[in-house]
Amino acid sequence: MVKVGVFADTHVGRSIPNAVAEHRRRAFRHAFSRAIDIFVEEGVEAVIHAGDLFERRSMSPSDSLFVKEELQRLVNSLGGARIIVVRGNHDGTIENSALNYVEHPLAKYLAILGEGTLLGKPEACLEGDVAVVGFGYTPYVSAKLNEVKEAVRRKFEDLKAESKVLLAHMFVEGQDVPPGVPEHQVARLSLIKDLGADLVVAGHCHKHQPLAEKSGLLLLTPGATESVDLSDDSQHGVCVLNLGRPIKCRFIPLKPLYAVKSAIIDGGEAARRPEWFIEEAASAAIQFSERLKAEGGQGMLRIALRGRLDGDRFDLEAEVERRVKAVQAENPLLLHVEVDNDLRGPAPPRLSVPEHMTREEFLEEVFRALSEERMAQALSLAEEVRMALEEKASPQTGLLRESDRKPFIERWLKILGE
Repeated sequence: MVKVGVFADTHVGRSIPNAVAEHRRRAFRHAFSRAIDIFVEEGVEAVIHAGDLFERRSMSPSDSLFVKEELQRLVNSLGGARIIVVRGNHDGTIENSALNYVEHPLAKYLAILGEGTLLGKPEACLEGDVAVVGFGYTPYVSAKLNEVKEAVRRKFEDLKAESKVLLAHMFVEGQDVPPGVPEHQVARLSLIKDLGADLVVAGHCHKHQPLAEKSGLLLLTPGATESVDLSDDSQHGVCVLNLGRPIKCRFIPLKPLYAVKSAIIDGGEAARRPEWFIEEAASAAIQFSERLKAEGGQGMLRIALRGRLDGDRFDLEAEVERRVKAVQAENPLLLHVEVDNDLRGPAPPRLSVPEHMTREEFLEEVFRALSEERMAQALSLAEEVRMALEEKASPQTGLLRESDRKPFIERWLKILGE
């Protein structure tokens, strides 16, 4: 049995949001140091990092030195341990990688894998009965896996290890993938199964997801070590793998240097007055402030306003800011409050359109709220627009040119705005 420490997405050097940049830098360094502490306490035999070691390729010299010293501390404390790393998207490119800054002639303990694999020459590290093949970050992950799968399978077969681990920085089908991620950035399980690995350790997803079987393949998502954004207040930490039969995994949470809380104020589909959102936001700030007092620690709060607003958006923002600043003034432990205002206006009235309504009847229904004179003007203008579209609309887009649209827009504004 081999005991392996696993972490990912440490983003050393990250300083977002800028208003508390130095606090955020300290938080990511603190999380990295605590991860090393845990691996030392656990007495692991090897450590795996699944990408995004740094926040950016052009990190500061002090960030580079910090990471090198922490990795050396780990090795010295354990009397020697192999550290295996793959490049994440924040670590740069194959040609210009941040990981080059932690390589040096004396760092024999460090194995940076994955770049050769992308070129069809799989890179591996063999530790006892454990073989780790790295797969560096690429945005077109399934296409690349399909391209190199035969070479990776042969590599795993040649190593003849009891446990075969694919280490990558990628989204994987079956994970809790963030919304909006394009399909080409998600690795298909059918492709991964063809590689011959027993276990996939995948960085890139910041939320920890426990070791789980997906279509006959074990998948571990270690998650980040610190809240990469204030919108993510889930628990972060490191994993300790026991690579035996069966494979077992423990997640060990890291206590953050600064507490992070994301409060979502959602008014639903019914339009609400500004006062409702203001009071709810102020209440969230007060509750978090009281929590910080009770715990005796500093923290950062994000307030997300969602739903429909029946009132002025900018007046609401000004009043929320005023109320929040009053809470901060009363409690210095509340370091930062970020307000994310995504409120929409009231929903437009829905028209009930009978199945056999004519165009003229439909337009009369649309303009029913207008005076009789305005309705006549609107109906006349709608007919002019229809005729102009038939005569002048672009064959490609079906739209009028801007010079043809502008007079109509001005007339619509005059009819509907007065």
